[in-house]
Amino acid sequence: MNNSNNPSANDINQLVALYNQRRYADLEGKAGAMVKRFPASGFAWKLLGAAQQMQGKNALEAFSKTAKLLPSEPDAHFNLGVSQKSLGQFNEAAASYRQALKLNPKYAEAYDNLGNVLKVLGKLDETVDCYRKAISLKPNFALTHNKLGDTLKALGNYSAAIESFNNAIRLKPDYAEAYINLGSALKELERYEEATHYFLHALEYKKDSYEALTELSHLYMIGGNTEEAVNTANKAISINPMNLEARFLLTSMHKVQADDPNLASLLQIAQDDKSNIPYKKKATLHYVLGKCLDALGEYDSAFSHFDAGSKMRRATFEYEAAQMSREFDDLINAYDQDTLQRLQDGGSSSDAPIFVLGMPRSGTTLTEQIIASHPAVHGAGELSNLLNIAQRTVREGGGFPHNINSLDRETLAKWGEDYVTQVRQHAPDAKHITDKMPDNFKGIGLIHLMLPNAKIIHVKRNPVDTCLSCYSKLFMMGMHFTYDLAELGQYYVDYVRLMDHWRTVLPAGAFLDVQYEDIVADKESQARRIIDFCGLEWDDACLDFHKLKRSVNTASVAQVRQPIYNSSVERWRAYEKHLGPLLNALGVLKG
Repeated sequence: MNNSNNPSANDINQLVALYNQRRYADLEGKAGAMVKRFPASGFAWKLLGAAQQMQGKNALEAFSKTAKLLPSEPDAHFNLGVSQKSLGQFNEAAASYRQALKLNPKYAEAYDNLGNVLKVLGKLDETVDCYRKAISLKPNFALTHNKLGDTLKALGNYSAAIESFNNAIRLKPDYAEAYINLGSALKELERYEEATHYFLHALEYKKDSYEALTELSHLYMIGGNTEEAVNTANKAISINPMNLEARFLLTSMHKVQADDPNLASLLQIAQDDKSNIPYKKKATLHYVLGKCLDALGEYDSAFSHFDAGSKMRRATFEYEAAQMSREFDDLINAYDQDTLQRLQDGGSSSDAPIFVLGMPRSGTTLTEQIIASHPAVHGAGELSNLLNIAQRTVREGGGFPHNINSLDRETLAKWGEDYVTQVRQHAPDAKHITDKMPDNFKGIGLIHLMLPNAKIIHVKRNPVDTCLSCYSKLFMMGMHFTYDLAELGQYYVDYVRLMDHWRTVLPAGAFLDVQYEDIVADKESQARRIIDFCGLEWDDACLDFHKLKRSVNTASVAQVRQPIYNSSVERWRAYEKHLGPLLNALGVLKG
């Protein structure tokens, strides 16, 4: 006799048959009727949820009922997590997947899905752990190997990411997305030829991959092949007109005109509330439109976009200007006169490194390009090696800058040799190698101690122009001080304090101050001054720096292909009425 709380076996078999026949609409109707008759039947609710899910419908209610009625079934919680994730309920989905894993610790799919939602929540270390557990249970998950690699790449662990992408390709040799991700990781390591190979390989398996075409366009731009970069970007856009990355690249490769169809498309996308642009891309879109409108002289409209993009980015992280000021204080106090004198006459004897540093957007790329045009110099771009070494813990001294208290001459020599060895990998045979990481200005004291024969060139630019250029640029990562005008001004003031400190505590001539506006006004005399400071014989190639064939992948990639121009001098005047918080922070009066 049928229990009034449960459907009969025959009823259930009919529902299962409809599911197996993929008759999901019929299944939804019959399962819906059944849960009305038997509201306590977890299995009926489960089949109703499955029918709705397979049709792309909201199955949250059905799977919530299932999890309550069948609390000991891992699948019930897993399915609820899938439904919650589809609705953007990521924390709730994570809890459901964790419950499924509590009931079944060997549930590989639950680890995989938990990793997916943790990645959305920004918990990347936990994401890696979940993907690795899924792979340990099911090593042949090519998709999970690829996702693991993508997460490791986001964490900056490129060698491990490359290994994961290769594992995905080994399991699925036609896996176009894994080839693209592998190429992207290699691009970050500046292994451009290898990256190009894998992007082209992806296109063999997926000819309409606009993602691979966009990556190739970027590589062509980095390499200075502008014509091929433009053609490839346009091909990517023809496949997917909503491909913002390719559209952004186009705006970087030629001067924007008022009748530019790409600009018209970007403006239309920005105005279309139904375009469903992801939040991060929407911020990028604002920056790109600001850049385009600035080029057209529409400064008020341009600033509205820069401001909107900055506010969107600033809302995504925590930053305290006062805390940053205290960090500058700590650095100044740690590297005092007595400490620097105590550690003099140590370090590596190498004279290979040439450091070009200063605030971002101050002219460091231009200065490096002049130096790198010399035949004895390899321009390595922005390297993180110095700052990574600076953070090393020494006994109980902690990280930078307090580790200076535990350093001795021998350790400084070792650190200096480590740095040279690392950067030598970029150009083993070059006499000199430039490192133009702007943030290295914080480490001038350390450079002086661990590489006393290295040359240090500090590039300065008009404070307001520098800050405006930072504010109107979306950086790939970090630079949290650039997304609020007042905070940006305070950071600049702290930077000036530190540079004044270095001039006070270091010997005269420890570094060369170069003014960006002076280079613009008198290229040859300034170039000769810089080359002479580097201890190099003059070479006329240093005046034709824009013709240098080298790959450049920085925020100023487009500018280094051009001769010097003066349009960026006093650029801030066009935006003066919008810059009140910045001007107040800098102590600059309007008018």
